[in-house]
Amino acid sequence: MCHLLVVDESDFALRQAVVHYYETKEPFYLPADLEAGEEVFLATKMGIIAYAETLFSEYTTRPSDPHWRVEADGVERTYACLDLISVDLHHPLLGTPLTDLKVESGMVQVSVRQRLVEAWQYGYFETDVTTIEEAKQRRQEKFHERNHIGQLAEACEHCGQTNQSILEWHQENNQFLTLCPSCHRLAHQRSESLIDVAATSDEP
Repeated sequence: MCHLLVVDESDFALRQAVVHYYETKEPFYLPADLEAGEEVFLATKMGIIAYAETLFSEYTTRPSDPHWRVEADGVERTYACLDLISVDLHHPLLGTPLTDLKVESGMVQVSVRQRLVEAWQYGYFETDVTTIEEAKQRRQEKFHERNHIGQLAEACEHCGQTNQSILEWHQENNQFLTLCPSCHRLAHQRSESLIDVAATSDEP
């Protein structure tokens, strides 16, 4: 099953939360009753910003989280524990209101899910990822790239771009290369065809 979970940012600072939890690789809780393994697109009223996997759901008082902007009321509800797979605050789907996408919060029909998956994947440049396992591996690679503390080369090792402000690390075969964003994206983009980045298993 695939769900679209729209979060009111006056209640919960979703954008700050997904950035934090993606960086730390920690799961977090949102009020929802979802099954383990179900996929979730997370959105504000202005569009989709993240894709996650449900680890489990539990009936409890609100788990502690500094990103809540309203006081807990002590009432027990069902909360889903979510593991972020991909986050993109510059993704085209963030700039498209949900009314324009013709989707609503809740379970997403298969045809709509496929449309969202393709749009997310196209903007996120993950065309070589086919399963959640591969998406998690990509997330681990990106974590290492962001936290590598070596000295960047003076130019992109593929195209020679010398603008130091945009150069970044790319991990490949346990080594780190200095690449510009365009070459970095192409290094990850080993397949030209659109493949389902949000697939939950290897089964057809």
